[in-house]
Amino acid sequence: MHTITLIRMRLDPTTKMYVARRISEGESARDAQRCLERNVCRQIFKILERRNQSNEEELSQTA
Repeated sequence: MHTITLIRMRLDPTTKMYVARRISEGESARDAQRCLERNVCRQIFKILERRNQSNEEELSQTA
C-alpha cells in the first residue's frame, strides 16, 4: 500500500489534489498519506468484492 500511495502521490494529478487538500486542512504530509492509504484500501476492497460477487453469480447459474 505504501508504494502504491507514493507512486500515486508523485504521478496522479487527482491524488496530488487530494493530498494538497488534506494538508491545507491542517494535516501533516504523513497524515495525508495515511488517509490516502485508507482510501486506496477501500477502492481495492470494492474491486475484490465485486469480483467475488460475479464469481458467486457464475457459480449459482451453472448449478
